[in-house]
Amino acid sequence: MRISSTSKKVGKRVLQIGLPVVIIGFFLYQVKNNWAQLAAHTFQWNPWLLALAFLGFLLQELSYGLIWKAVLARLDAHVGLRTCLRVYLASEFVRYIPGNVWHVLTRILWIGKYGVSRPVAFASMTIELITKLAAGVLVFAVSLLFWHDIGAISSLKQQGLVMALGVGTILALFIVLYPPVLNGLLNLALRLLKRDPISLSVRYSDILLVTLAWCGSWIAAGSAFYVLLLALWANTPLIAWPVCIGIYALAWDIGFVSFITPSGLGFREGAIVGLFALALPLPAGLATIIALLSRFVSTMAELLCVGIAYVSGGRQVRAIQQEQSIPAEATDTAVKAILSNSMEAEPSAVIPLDGRKVGE
Repeated sequence: MRISSTSKKVGKRVLQIGLPVVIIGFFLYQVKNNWAQLAAHTFQWNPWLLALAFLGFLLQELSYGLIWKAVLARLDAHVGLRTCLRVYLASEFVRYIPGNVWHVLTRILWIGKYGVSRPVAFASMTIELITKLAAGVLVFAVSLLFWHDIGAISSLKQQGLVMALGVGTILALFIVLYPPVLNGLLNLALRLLKRDPISLSVRYSDILLVTLAWCGSWIAAGSAFYVLLLALWANTPLIAWPVCIGIYALAWDIGFVSFITPSGLGFREGAIVGLFALALPLPAGLATIIALLSRFVSTMAELLCVGIAYVSGGRQVRAIQQEQSIPAEATDTAVKAILSNSMEAEPSAVIPLDGRKVGE
């Protein structure tokens, strides 16, 4: 049994490291094969547009803490904006530690230092994740309404199907986000995972407002993605703007739910290339270059924000980790125990903070 468990962990680690290497190698191989066709096109390298794209990805990173603050406020936990930004971004720094769960644990424990209980912290992260994924799908569904002007969708029948898919997805999302339906689906998933049920006591209007905020975040990132394409290919049509926003949002969702590679490495890039093939004809190999470049630029923006936040609050992060004294091989077990304890209490059973801000 011990050997089987060790083999499973080794196999998982090999898959997490090896698969991204194989996928990126495949992308680079495709670029090499299409290099002659790429060289035949006239491309520009506009540093100002690249800088603008970098700024757009920075804005998305900063929006994370702002949206999380709004979620906490709707759970009667009023924490200052500066604290939310520091806790959120600095917690993301430990996401790169093997185990891929430290950022969840660190954020729950750190925000607890400011009077936010574990059930509330866990509930806020659950709502944040659900609405973020839903907003990505929603933004993509809206972008489908622009596909009839460009891309591989040519016949009226195909255009009609894409339009129906977009409208149908939007309506389905509004139904899924309705609290009774959302709680039912969430608890169904928890039962399948053999976890205790929880109840997200949040109004429908609050969920829609948070989802709308995430849509704004995706628009900022998707616009940066469009500017990145424009920086390399001056012939990018303006109608590609909403299409690029939708492609980037859905590709991020696909990368996230892959659960195999860190930050969806390889899966996000594959989704970008595939969606571009359907939505926006690009010179051969350019979609692969944009997919890899967007990963690099967005990661640099993330590292800048996370690095600054970590430096400003790194001592607290390390204190939290030392406080737990969890060895690397026991990470998964420890996190499951803490999250299980976080789900035992109802998210609505919180101690109000009397409307005051803490942690400023």
